[in-house]
Amino acid sequence: IYSLSLIFPFLWTLYNSFKTNQEFFAPGGVWSLPKRFVFENYLKVWNQYKLVRYFINSIYVTVCGTILSVLSSSATAYVVSKYKFFGRNTLYTVAIAATLIPSVGTLAALYKFMNITGLYDTHIGIILLYAGGLGMNFIILYGYFKGVSWSYAEAAFVDGASDAQVFFKIMLPQAKPALGAVSIIQGINVWNDYFNPYMFLSSSDKYTLAVGLRQIVLEQSYAADWPKMFAAMIISTVPIIIVYACFQNT
Repeated sequence: IYSLSLIFPFLWTLYNSFKTNQEFFAPGGVWSLPKRFVFENYLKVWNQYKLVRYFINSIYVTVCGTILSVLSSSATAYVVSKYKFFGRNTLYTVAIAATLIPSVGTLAALYKFMNITGLYDTHIGIILLYAGGLGMNFIILYGYFKGVSWSYAEAAFVDGASDAQVFFKIMLPQAKPALGAVSIIQGINVWNDYFNPYMFLSSSDKYTLAVGLRQIVLEQSYAADWPKMFAAMIISTVPIIIVYACFQNT
């Protein structure tokens, strides 16, 4: 029953995306199946609402943001879990405490920082926001690296390997399961993120899909063509469905 409650809204959006606007607003049209499947909605929304641009922006931000986030989190988690240095436990405590601070509490300072550094209204600025070495990714990878044997690293050090070589060639390959899980979670979170792009992007040609869909709704508020907007929503979910289908057994 619970799974049906999750699937039904998606199916409702899907079959309504193939209707004409007149059919959708006809009596009973909201719940009935399409009399004729209108595939033109997808073609029109792809070309008419800058969906291509939003799509490209989201792919760019998601790929770069995920790679940098996983790399920085794994490096931080590896160093804190495997190296002994002053303040290591304090750093771990700060990482845990940082996850408890609401993002609204740091929003004013972050907004000023983005303006001062010139990162406001840039994709680079958004990507760097995702690339922090702390947070939930750090906590997950810290626990995993704690359980990874140090014997291979010691053998590599004896053979003359550097710290970077041990990290990239010895430790990261052993952490593939955790890296894969964190990458998928982070990628989906970045793809679906609305808050950061909305707050720190002001140019419409730089919007990601999440903000772009909102812009489409605002533009159509007085003459809404809901089937087209449903088509745009379905298109935005396709990459997530593909990722899930490819990695569901991983």
